[in-house]
Amino acid sequence: MGSTPAERVDGERHPTADGPLPEVVDWILATVVALVGLLSVVAGSALVFLVDRDGLAAGIEDGTVTVTVATTELTDAEALEVADAAVSWTGTGLLVVGAGTVLVAVGYLVARRRAHRRSETGEPTSSYGTYAVLGAVVTVVLSFVPFSPALGGGVAGYLARGESDRTVRVGALAGFLPAAPVLAVLVFVLGGLIAGLLTIGQIGEAIVVGTTLLLTALLVATLAAALGALGGYVGGRFAERRATTSHPQRAPDDG
Repeated sequence: MGSTPAERVDGERHPTADGPLPEVVDWILATVVALVGLLSVVAGSALVFLVDRDGLAAGIEDGTVTVTVATTELTDAEALEVADAAVSWTGTGLLVVGAGTVLVAVGYLVARRRAHRRSETGEPTSSYGTYAVLGAVVTVVLSFVPFSPALGGGVAGYLARGESDRTVRVGALAGFLPAAPVLAVLVFVLGGLIAGLLTIGQIGEAIVVGTTLLLTALLVATLAAALGALGGYVGGRFAERRATTSHPQRAPDDG
């Protein structure tokens, strides 16, 4: 008899689960990702269209808006230049990243629908990407919990099962995906700060701020991916042990 993808066992006796998840799961994930993108678009639109130079100048003058760069004290005029550039670039970044996130959600849904059609015709399909996206959504939802990337990676690894390399990869991807849009927005924030500092002649401060923010962002992304990979490995091992317990292998006959 043939076996379902969730029941196949490779040569090393590791259970695998490559069958597609229910289509409703794809719709839920795409909707969540699209909503995150739309929130980013709304926030970016607010910064671009509602926050103007005059408002920033008034805020700096009455102390509502403060701009501090390392230990350097900026004059009101200098603070205005830096704040204006930072707000403008950040708003643009939120708009671009938000729109891109919505497009990714649409593309993901289209790709998954094609995968389901192939599955209906008997072609081999994989839910690897779905596991990673689901783990990423779990990471975002549980972001208030310490080490949430490990939890998201654990969910992805549990669903992926199979070889430890596979669960580690899908877990790392689940941990990194939520950090990717944040990194993209930080690039725009960094660009705005550097542009503002260069405008007022603070070249040294621009280099220091740029380097510090870039290294911090890369460290956070690396840590998120590492925690996701760890969670993926643990989740995969847990799924493997559970499958082995539920369906123990029969000992081979002696004759």
